[in-house]
Amino acid sequence: MAGRGSPSDLIGKSFAESLPELKTQGFVAILDEVYRSGKPYIATEMKASFNREGRGLPNEGYFDFLFHPMRDPKGGMQGIFVHALEVTERVSVRTAIEESAERLKLAQAAAHVGTWEWDPEKNTQRLSPELHHIFGTSAADPEHAQVWASRVYQPDLAKVRALMGDGYLTGTMEFEYRYVHPVFGLRWFYCRGRKFQGETRMLGIVQDVTARKSAEEASQRLAAIVESSDDAIVSKNLDGIVTSWNPRAERMFGYTADEIIGKPITTIIPPELHSDEKRILATIARGDRIEHFETERITKNGERIQVSLTVSPVKDEQGRIVGAAKIARDITQHKRSEKALRTTEMLASVGRLAATVAHEINNPLEAVINLIFLAKNAPPGDDLRHYLALAEEELDRVSQLTRQTLGFYRETKGTTDFKIGALVHSLLPVFASRTRNRDIRILPEIRQDHEIHGIAGEIRQVIANFVTNSIDSLAAGGKIRIRVSAARRWNDSMQQGMRFTVADCGCGIPIAAQPRLFEPFFTTKKDLGTGLGLWVCKSIIENHRGSIRFRTSPTPGRSWTVFTVFLPFQPHDSTSQNPAPQAAENGSNPTHPSAHLAAL
Repeated sequence: MAGRGSPSDLIGKSFAESLPELKTQGFVAILDEVYRSGKPYIATEMKASFNREGRGLPNEGYFDFLFHPMRDPKGGMQGIFVHALEVTERVSVRTAIEESAERLKLAQAAAHVGTWEWDPEKNTQRLSPELHHIFGTSAADPEHAQVWASRVYQPDLAKVRALMGDGYLTGTMEFEYRYVHPVFGLRWFYCRGRKFQGETRMLGIVQDVTARKSAEEASQRLAAIVESSDDAIVSKNLDGIVTSWNPRAERMFGYTADEIIGKPITTIIPPELHSDEKRILATIARGDRIEHFETERITKNGERIQVSLTVSPVKDEQGRIVGAAKIARDITQHKRSEKALRTTEMLASVGRLAATVAHEINNPLEAVINLIFLAKNAPPGDDLRHYLALAEEELDRVSQLTRQTLGFYRETKGTTDFKIGALVHSLLPVFASRTRNRDIRILPEIRQDHEIHGIAGEIRQVIANFVTNSIDSLAAGGKIRIRVSAARRWNDSMQQGMRFTVADCGCGIPIAAQPRLFEPFFTTKKDLGTGLGLWVCKSIIENHRGSIRFRTSPTPGRSWTVFTVFLPFQPHDSTSQNPAPQAAENGSNPTHPSAHLAAL
């Protein structure tokens, strides 16, 4: 449908890279809005142009679009599911029908009727001015009969001559034929004539019936589409009585046309949803259209199925609304597939989480085993106590990882008043062995340490994750600064709280990785990282109605990273009820981290 040669032209590429021709047609902006708002976008018969002439298809077409957010089990945005159905043929048919109907109305208004007189015995013929106009001939041309004969559609000419001869013998003629008009092209004409008794002349009329013939052909095509449609197409009057029922409706609901036509549409509607039908009829009576309404229906055997309905008003020749046309699509299997996909995604996430947790916990456990072995074989004294102290530090690491894992199932209860500075000091011993072995210094700077209200264990987990990332990014002899101070929210000077900042002179964050830093399972540490820490941190901070920012510079020789978090004193007070979550701000700055920290 997109006109591409292989899946590799699309898979693994951004939307703008794989379909560049759509960049100026508004689709990228729509996708961005769906991703930003989390609300699905539905469009019907939307015009789009693809570069697909090389596939033997027209570049321009019409499509029904669905852009639907894909979310993880916690409601976080993971991507957008795009469903597109090409309806170019449907639009073309409807357009042809509308154009044919308009031509028919014009033909009826203007009549397009001309009269003729023909006497073959005297070899004379007379045409009215209106008929000359219909034929595109001129009364001043003595050879207009030959001109007319030359323009009759050649496959019809022999038939027309035979019918005219038979009609003259019997005294009456009536037939239709095709004519190539010099201006309007191929036309359909209706001819009727009569010879009066005692006369050798025949009198008659010719009427241009092209509009009627086109409408008939379009109606036949439409009927064929309705008969062969993969969707159930049903019509009903304003009382809710079924007036038509196509074959797909028979297969979908189990009722034949003879069984259901003349009965109320509520026959296939669950009793608890009958009120929906009243609202649908009221909407149609106002002249409004209902698109992609998802609901339930009941088949003849009592099975409930999920359907998507599109309902449009039906008008009579005077423009009055007399009923509704309903298109129903069975989406039961689609809903089951969506559920299965969500279940599969959750299971895959659990599997990845289990694997990464096992990997993270295995390293300190191996260290504990080695230290216990050394302690068993060491004589009593300082060495033994040293080995046991190191083993205790490694067990603290295991405990910290366990608490971090339990962050995926956090309780909303247990909130208390606590101080961030106290949490920072309690974490320093946990990282003592890692920093000592690599000569890394952690420099806490507690300027103010007022109490805030929240879940202390979760904020401790956030600080620990930032410190862990800083340690992993540093070379031997590096420094980590942790500053805690009172502050106001960046975008709201009236809301007060606490701000803590973790800064390091590590390798910095690559520019390409910065937009994805808070995505689950995305990591820059390769085999060392789980890709879950910052994602969990961002969730914790937003649950506390806080916000997070970071700055970084990956420039060799001048690299650094600073993470800053603001937490309000009362996360659930009247000044912060359900605020819009603060987006994590990222960027690079050549300033040294100590100067940037001072600016903060």
